[in-house]
Amino acid sequence: MARPAPVCVPDPSLATPPAPPPVLVAALAPALADPRLAGTDVGVSIWVDGYGEVAAVAPDRPLLPASNEKLFAAAGALAVLGAESTFTTTVVGSTPVGPDGTLGGNLVLVAGGDPSLSRAGAHSLDALAAQVRAAGVTTVQGSLQVDESRYDTERRAPGWQDWQVPEYAGTISALMVDRNRWRRDAAFLADPAIGNIEAFRAALARHGVTILGSTSHGPVPQGGTPVASLTSAPVGVLVTDMMMRSDNMVAEMLVKETGLRARGAGTTVSGLEAATAVVEDALCTDLTGTAADGSGLSRANLRSARELRVIVQGTRGEPWRPLLDAALPLAGRSGTLQGRFRGTPAEGNVRAKTGTIIGGVALTGYGTTAGGRAFAFSVLANGPSAAGAPPAIDALVATVAADAS
Repeated sequence: MARPAPVCVPDPSLATPPAPPPVLVAALAPALADPRLAGTDVGVSIWVDGYGEVAAVAPDRPLLPASNEKLFAAAGALAVLGAESTFTTTVVGSTPVGPDGTLGGNLVLVAGGDPSLSRAGAHSLDALAAQVRAAGVTTVQGSLQVDESRYDTERRAPGWQDWQVPEYAGTISALMVDRNRWRRDAAFLADPAIGNIEAFRAALARHGVTILGSTSHGPVPQGGTPVASLTSAPVGVLVTDMMMRSDNMVAEMLVKETGLRARGAGTTVSGLEAATAVVEDALCTDLTGTAADGSGLSRANLRSARELRVIVQGTRGEPWRPLLDAALPLAGRSGTLQGRFRGTPAEGNVRAKTGTIIGGVALTGYGTTAGGRAFAFSVLANGPSAAGAPPAIDALVATVAADAS
């Protein structure tokens, strides 16, 4: 007999009725009325344990979350892939290498979805080329091919705009090199895998490996001979890098891999569905926000401040949550928060994900008040003047952190 599915038990603390102390309400009032928030569409939801939601300004209004969307990419990757999982890029010969160094067939680079490959350095196409030469290959009589079939070939997520590529994100491929932003020409943007395999061809030539055939797409050969491989840092490290630097391309690759592992399809849609399911299972409720990508660049992403705040709170008991906490920037100390909150009660206390796109800024995270109470918050600001909102957002969060009640 099949075992019944576990019963989902929501966090009872999230049902606390609002009862903020008057001193905190009075302290928050000027921060909420900060003129730097004027002219923007603002969503605010701040919760203090024991007091409930102490501030709510249009908390359910759907707004652009910007890079706060990476919270979903991180949750999905940590829950589905696991912190120790890695990405491997391999090079396979369709025939064995002869004693004279000749490979009679094709040489195929099999893309593994690694978001951290570069053209040069220790973890690069150049390092792969050196391994091919060290395996005894000097001449390839066939073609140099790339197999990018691990993921689909949708090059952009829905809602990306032309001016964003490659300024803020490269086009997507299971073979990603230097974030796929190292070339800006139309041919590369349309097919970055071919551009990257051409760079690999040049690296092979530098290491004394001659390719006699053409460069093309091609499948991994059945029964082929592996001649080189590179393995990425663990997913936990990649997630930390993504959150600290707000790396758009790491987010997109993690989403595709999450979809592949969870649902058998290396697509943005399947990855977002899997990541959403992870969060919904933790919260015991359906989310109402809209997800279109993992990075937050898409103008089709919509989240409310209350939903983001509840996600930060409601996932506190998940086994992957400590890894996410460690990956979030620390106010005044690390990542995208290194230069913010200096000299305030939030410094060294608040952990949060920043978000910045044209027309939208966001900050979602948590901390501890001076009185020892845990608090969680999300503040979103959209509109033409949103770029001036971060100081006001910081002042609001620092006010909560300073509360000694």
